[in-house]
Amino acid sequence: MAYDDDNAIVLWPEYFDRNRTRSQGRRLPVQLCVDKPDLDIIAKGAMILDLEFKIFEDKSYPADWAAHAGCVRVEKGKISKSELLREIGKTLVANS
Repeated sequence: MAYDDDNAIVLWPEYFDRNRTRSQGRRLPVQLCVDKPDLDIIAKGAMILDLEFKIFEDKSYPADWAAHAGCVRVEKGKISKSELLREIGKTLVANS
């Protein structure tokens, strides 16, 4: 599939931050998270999975709107968002 901005999956760095709790936005088990994830390593994970993506540096996670950490929007593939998060998390842990 090609990247479509209307159907892209949004990946926030907060999803992969092992220092956050689930209520603070972490979406994965701690074993699949890294310390201080940034947009570049999330994009690298999408690249390893051969997915098209765009980086948006001026966006803010809704629960932490003052941080302006940005987000990565990834093409919607054949897997669900939760499966995509797990696969990206595995690549982040393997490459950190």
